[in-house]
Amino acid sequence: MAIKLTEKQRRFVEAYMGEAKGNATQAARLAGYKGNDVTLSAVGKENLGKPLVIAAVAERVASCSLVASREELQQIWTRYARGEASDDDKAILKGSELLAKSQGAFIERRELSGPNGAPLQQVIVLPAKEKK
Repeated sequence: MAIKLTEKQRRFVEAYMGEAKGNATQAARLAGYKGNDVTLSAVGKENLGKPLVIAAVAERVASCSLVASREELQQIWTRYARGEASDDDKAILKGSELLAKSQGAFIERRELSGPNGAPLQQVIVLPAKEKK
């Protein structure tokens, strides 16, 4: 399937999957986006939120036999969970974790509460109106 990306988006995907090794900020820089690290980080995050870019990354992952699939990563983690991995396999575990993160496999959820489990109180401060 041919995915219609802009030239910069195409270069971003190439860099993200290649030289930048999953670093969106570095991929944005290599793709030719301009700005400081904060700006490039925002551009990288924005690109990775675009459905066409996500699809292009997924297509690259699926077509590349060098990149482990989600199923292969889960097989590695299952070996660890069952105690079947040796101490020598720690680098493999860390590598699989980093690969999964670069593919967006982990979602971090946090529940916030106030004192004693009470709901957080939100205070909205509006600017005072100027008197004329």
